[in-house]
Amino acid sequence: MNKIDNYSIYQNNYYENTVKKNEKNDKTQKTKTDETKKKKQVELSDKAKALLQELQKKYGNMDFIIANYETEEEAASYLSRGTKEFTVLIEPELLEEMAADDSVKEKYLGIIDGATQNLQDMKQKLGEEGKDITRLGITIDKDGTVSYFAELEQLSEKRQEHLEKTKENKKAEKAEQERTKRAQVRADSIEELLEKIKNLDWDKIREEEKATSGDKFDLSI
Repeated sequence: MNKIDNYSIYQNNYYENTVKKNEKNDKTQKTKTDETKKKKQVELSDKAKALLQELQKKYGNMDFIIANYETEEEAASYLSRGTKEFTVLIEPELLEEMAADDSVKEKYLGIIDGATQNLQDMKQKLGEEGKDITRLGITIDKDGTVSYFAELEQLSEKRQEHLEKTKENKKAEKAEQERTKRAQVRADSIEELLEKIKNLDWDKIREEEKATSGDKFDLSI
């Protein structure tokens, strides 16, 4: 009987100290996650929504993402979701300012125009040098600070050679194309971005499975 009583006490203690504690931790974590998601949800005014539609219509080669972000990695994650030639990440506070003040709007439209033209020129130049840029983007935070992003990919020389030898085998070709090296570069200016791309050391980047849109990349600079 004493052993049974002790076992019952053990069960009760285990439930109180382990099971209930884990359930409490899970609920706390879920609450924190829900609060984080709620904070990141963007609610725009009607004017800001109208401006966003105007931007999307005017710039057909750009994806506009309106979101709050706290780190470069978080910004890069948003930018990697773009499917068009350029991706522009704007914090909602700034979009609201642009919607409320035409002078602010014109100022940042000029910045977007200049930045994308410079990125296009850079992409063309690097393409002539054999650099494969998959995405280009800019971020404009709530203070108006502009940053530039580029995503690049490269097949290793060995795999490129093998790919050339197996072109007649479509299945093998597809398998080889799914293995690549990827990198993401960030800079505060076009000049800095160009320099970082040119100095990127691909030997330090491991080969990986081909990522889908939104996946993280192997290197951030």
